Amino acid sequence: MASSDKGIPIKPDPRNSLFVGEREVKYINNINTELFELVTLQKVIYYAIEKDLTPTHQLYGESAEKRFRQPVEIYCRVQWNEPQVVTNQFSTETLYSLEVYMQKRRVIELNLIPRIGDFLEFDEKYFEITTLTEPQLIAGLPEFKMGYNLSCTIAREQVFQPNKTNTWSNNNPGIGV
Repeated sequence: MASSDKGIPIKPDPRNSLFVGEREVKYINNINTELFELVTLQKVIYYAIEKDLTPTHQLYGESAEKRFRQPVEIYCRVQWNEPQVVTNQFSTETLYSLEVYMQKRRVIELNLIPRIGDFLEFDEKYFEITTLTEPQLIAGLPEFKMGYNLSCTIAREQVFQPNKTNTWSNNNPGIGV
């Protein structure tokens, strides 16, 4: 630990990194934005579910229909996981899952708050977000978080069908059923 001329210990400021500052973080974010939006061109359509406006069953707490905000298209990195084939006594079913990385700065610019239970559309399939983490730090500094990792599983048709029931509410045009 460093000390002053008088021998008093000086605590280093954890927000000031010797090699990484606000300028470097902006540069890294700009490179990531160009990579996602100009090179990879992968995107998902994000459906933010409105919990307060979604009717739920009084006993079970489940909802037959989901009400969502206006869908938002966002560029991200999408990784398909190997599908699992599940066989039970009635049928065989293929379960798909995704790992999605979204840049935090872009999510903030679009006024999104990723939440478990929201839905994504990718490759004409709908996926529900099951886990959400913010794992990546720039230079190990907690105030410089880069993005969100979303683990998603395929949604059953009975759970989420935005195209089938895509009627917009007259009370709030930003909310869909």
